Amino acid sequence: MDPPRSTQGARSDELLELAQLVRRELSLREETPTGDWVEEIAHSLRTGARPGWYYPISEGAGLAFRSERDDHSFAHVHVETAPDAVDRAQALTEALVSTLPPTARSISVGFTGLPLAAEEELTARLARRPGSNVIRRYAMERPLRSRDGEGLPPVPDALQLVPVREVTLDALALLDQSAFRGTTDELLIGTDLKEYRRTLVALLEGATGRFLDEASTALYRSEPPALVGAILTCEKTPRHAAFQDFMVDPTLRGRGYGAYLLHWAMRALWALGYERVRLWVSASNASARRLYDSVGFSTTQTAVIYRWDRDPSAFGPRG
Repeated sequence: MDPPRSTQGARSDELLELAQLVRRELSLREETPTGDWVEEIAHSLRTGARPGWYYPISEGAGLAFRSERDDHSFAHVHVETAPDAVDRAQALTEALVSTLPPTARSISVGFTGLPLAAEEELTARLARRPGSNVIRRYAMERPLRSRDGEGLPPVPDALQLVPVREVTLDALALLDQSAFRGTTDELLIGTDLKEYRRTLVALLEGATGRFLDEASTALYRSEPPALVGAILTCEKTPRHAAFQDFMVDPTLRGRGYGAYLLHWAMRALWALGYERVRLWVSASNASARRLYDSVGFSTTQTAVIYRWDRDPSAFGPRG
């Protein structure tokens, strides 16, 4: 098998077709990119604004591309199903990792196109590289039922519900950061507060689907002042919604706040006419999975993310 080719200078029509294949797979997971995503990806890869590698359609089709954010890279690899699909996916992933800029401390790579067994084989191979982690995530879904629209108990412990857009972005980002600190999810976003801010801005601006203010809320305590929890929801299709961010202050867990937020949001979605809601959770987050199980979510899909961290000794101390 030949090594993958650089996307810089490749034919526009081929890159457009490859990017369309990625978009198709993301759509099947209800993660459809918005706007002119296909055209933007193809253009940035062809001009070299975004690093990428590919296998032509005639050779089985494969595409890998990377985005740099400060000292971390986010990447995606897609291959079409074929006998050598795992080999092509491995070659594309290794191209992404081996060409990381020297300032990059880590990279997270997601995959589409491979069945789960092939993803497991691929990540088992990739995990041989020192510094590797394999993160498994589950899509969990729940149908919305008429009883979801029934009365909701009072807000717990004299807290108050506050519209998400009335909460400062910094307060939401701080809560997100503290909720995910020390967990696998932190590997997916980062440790820097500005990464949480960037993710929240994209969510509120509809980058992952139309933001549903009516089904998003925050729990606030006035004495002493504290943001206790929040749930942020977006539309994936006219009948399906997704909980994109769900957080509770780790020092206040075990008091039913998370269950209350979930029930509140599902009640709002039922009132808005949605039929189903989904979310993603890391396999290692056992407490969150127990909560989702308890309110009727079931696992419908598994995804694997490959994470590689450069040896910290390659860098000086952070400034």
